[in-house]
Amino acid sequence: VPSAPSILRRSRARRGGKRVRFAQVTVYYFARRQGFTCVPSAGGSSLGMAPRHHRARRYSLSQFAHLRQVSHRQHLRQHLRREKLRARRRELTQNGTVPSAEAAGLTLADVSDDDLDVGQVEVGDYFYLQPLPTKRRRALLRASGVRRIDAEERQELRALRLSREQCGCLCRLTCEPRTCACSQAGIQCQ
Repeated sequence: VPSAPSILRRSRARRGGKRVRFAQVTVYYFARRQGFTCVPSAGGSSLGMAPRHHRARRYSLSQFAHLRQVSHRQHLRQHLRREKLRARRRELTQNGTVPSAEAAGLTLADVSDDDLDVGQVEVGDYFYLQPLPTKRRRALLRASGVRRIDAEERQELRALRLSREQCGCLCRLTCEPRTCACSQAGIQCQ
């Protein structure tokens, strides 16, 4: 009886012949909703998306790469603009030259593109999924048409964050099965 050929002995030519190649990218667009499925690192108003997309677009790989690069540059420019605004506000209030109320009155419009050092930062090095403050998340939700933001989510998220900080049991040197939360849950003492 002849034995089946081993999969470990395939020739290089045969293995190299099968490759996955992509010709296009399909991007699905979803409306923004209040999340209830993620836990932001601070505050409430988690960001989520509608259950169904409202639009889909197809791009070639080169078109998609170009769009991502343009989008990343815009994100980077906005980030640098916010950082520059924070620095100006700090500078004005620390030097005492302008009352802090005037410094707080500065807006992103007061920072021009000439003030930004976009050329000094490599776009690929910038991390785009950065945490958003609660105020910005709420503003994004309102701009997306969310009329009522659930205020109870804030307390629920706070409770979740606290519960994630407390894991394991309070046993120190030896496990006390009668009082050990791990033992009572049927897992090895942590």
